[in-house]
Amino acid sequence: MKRYLAVFVVFSSTISTSFGQSVLAPLNQDYSHLIERFEIKSGELSNDFHSNLKPFERLGIIKLTERVENNPEIKLSSVDDWNLNYLQNDSWEWLKRSEISQSDSKNPILKYIYRKKSDFFNTRNKDIDFHVTPIFQYGTGVQFVNKETSDNRPFINTRGVEMRGVLNKKLGFYTTLTENQVLQPTYVRDYILQNEGFPYQGFTKIVDGDSTQMLTDYFIARGYLIFKPIKSLQLQFGHDRNFVGSGIRSMILSDFSAPFLQLKANVQVGKMQYMTIFGQLLNNQLARPASGNIPITPKYMAFHHLNFNVLKNLNVGIFESVIFGKRQVGFDPNYLNPVIFYRFVEGLLGSSDNVMVGADFKFNFLRSFSLYGQFVLDEFNRKEQQGNGWWAKKNGGQAGLKYIDVAGVSNFDLQVEYNFARPYLYSHFSTYSNFVNYNVPMAHPLGANFREMLITARFQPIPRLSLNATYMMAQQGEDVAGLNYGANVLLLNSDRRVGDFNNFTLQGRKTNINLLDAAVSYMIFHNCFLELHGTYRDYDSADDALDSQNFQATGTLRWNIGRLAKLF
Repeated sequence: MKRYLAVFVVFSSTISTSFGQSVLAPLNQDYSHLIERFEIKSGELSNDFHSNLKPFERLGIIKLTERVENNPEIKLSSVDDWNLNYLQNDSWEWLKRSEISQSDSKNPILKYIYRKKSDFFNTRNKDIDFHVTPIFQYGTGVQFVNKETSDNRPFINTRGVEMRGVLNKKLGFYTTLTENQVLQPTYVRDYILQNEGFPYQGFTKIVDGDSTQMLTDYFIARGYLIFKPIKSLQLQFGHDRNFVGSGIRSMILSDFSAPFLQLKANVQVGKMQYMTIFGQLLNNQLARPASGNIPITPKYMAFHHLNFNVLKNLNVGIFESVIFGKRQVGFDPNYLNPVIFYRFVEGLLGSSDNVMVGADFKFNFLRSFSLYGQFVLDEFNRKEQQGNGWWAKKNGGQAGLKYIDVAGVSNFDLQVEYNFARPYLYSHFSTYSNFVNYNVPMAHPLGANFREMLITARFQPIPRLSLNATYMMAQQGEDVAGLNYGANVLLLNSDRRVGDFNNFTLQGRKTNINLLDAAVSYMIFHNCFLELHGTYRDYDSADDALDSQNFQATGTLRWNIGRLAKLF
């Protein structure tokens, strides 16, 4: 990846033309929902950013809010007006000069602290635009396991800082640092122990090695540089997460695994957007040694996503990705070509790297609905696709519908989503080529060999109060005692329990998972939330000895950090 940084720096230094450069907004479901809700109400898709590629550029968000405000045909409630103002205050530096004063704090501290509602400190002149924001989260509660009170009480303690800005109106920068202590719910603990990987995080240590209590301590740092050398091209280099799609899940690329080093290029020309990611992942199949001082072997990803707003309310996209490792040269330069079909390169090299292709779409209609979907294809053989249960018939998909202002009730929104993945999707015959980063799936949390239905309801009756609930109903054919039925994408698909044929979705040990996650949040002041959160999870296995029920209820104060629902 060093050559990526060298190319980035050299290319940046040779460009003298100045273009306004915006960093990216937070990547979380609640924030994204507000933005996509306004896009649905507007009746047309934005050409400033494509909302199926996240995180969003702050400048693009401001342009969307201004377009919504200035369109008299869009019916907005008082809560909608408040949400527009909230989004604008959060990225106030990109407002028109005449509107910036709306983000001023009424009572700044010592004239320099909280001059703006969203920033602990900021400074802005012709050379630099700089913002500093504190991050804090503290929560605790109770947990019941199999209807009995657990001594392991849910607990989270997060402290950190976020910094962002733009240097000379050309080079954007972003960094966030947090120190965290978390006592995981029992089912999350079991997931971590089984996979030796931590959802959403990277290197995490168990305090005092006590895997029964599962108090974890981890340090998170994300940071990147972002640069726009020409009007239509944006380059980003650093450690970050991505999410492709309009759903609760992504079957293409999600933020479920750890942040990874990446060079990302976004080309935006009219109604077309083309995103390329060259990434260095961590192959942690054997887990980090206890000493923590032995480097983890890397593997690599190259990813293309091309999408068009073919109509003012219809977006269609296609993608391809390749995962590979064990190259003497590190990142194989053959995959650096951003405008070539990866399957050709793979054949040219005589390799068996893991290539996936697919498509996605979004269709907004009647200013109230958004229909979306994804399809992922990991292997295709026309001869073997004819109903014989060929093991490499590896595909998955998603179909979903959003309905905002349900039945005319302002700010009451519903979302229904169905996801499926056939056995062995995302897996490979080498751990260096599976669709996994730091032992955690890079797409769906369940891995593969599942069917899932999700229903989310959101209601914001008054500006500062939000109610959210998600119900998950999933079926999965789990692997049994190390026997690979196609669920765990970490396992090698060359070691298959069933064989080449007669494979089917939900083969293996059939399991039903029902989960209800609900939260009530009140915003005390900008991005500071007081929250009550409850999760109930029922795990019903074909092996009755594995059945379990988990309920936890927590109270949390969080400041400048998103709510993370553990929906798996």
